[in-house]
Amino acid sequence: MKIYGLFVLLIGITGCAALNQPIGEMAASRLTCESNPEFVDGNLETESTFAVRGFVRKAYLLHEGEGRRLAYAQQRYITQVEGQRRTEAIIKLDAPTYISYVEVYPGSRRIPNFAMMTTTDDPPRFDVAFERVSDKQHQDIEGVTPVRYRIEREVLYLRMSADGIEDRQNSVRTANSGVEIPLKGGVIREVKFYIRQTP
Repeated sequence: MKIYGLFVLLIGITGCAALNQPIGEMAASRLTCESNPEFVDGNLETESTFAVRGFVRKAYLLHEGEGRRLAYAQQRYITQVEGQRRTEAIIKLDAPTYISYVEVYPGSRRIPNFAMMTTTDDPPRFDVAFERVSDKQHQDIEGVTPVRYRIEREVLYLRMSADGIEDRQNSVRTANSGVEIPLKGGVIREVKFYIRQTP
């Protein structure tokens, strides 16, 4: 019985020691991001923008109500996204690693509907492989203060996504009092990964 008690005590001490290991930043040299290398270059002075391919079209559409004659047609204001509103970037680690948390350093004052997903599959299968990070899922990043996201799992690929931002200053008028508004991506200065340090 004493041996069993000692065994339980040793497991408890080992577990506590593992939990009490200091957390440190992963070296930037272990990270790559093909679409946005500046996200993980280890330099807070550089920044990169999510690529977005799309625009928003707003216009009046002639709409005939059900059961009404053409004389009573109504105009309805519609908003359509042409292309893709959603943007994304994928960061790859050099090897599967248990990540405690990630810090995102924004470069623009707003990044809407930001989310993260992870996988250890290599190559990743986009339809099923990625598991969402529940911490602050689909929340806007507001301001330029770093935002921390709890990961607490093994990661090989981290997929970040956000909605494009309407660039109203560069909107263009179209026929029928319509307007086309280009979409621009949010800006990030750096993404830092944090892991438990081994003695």
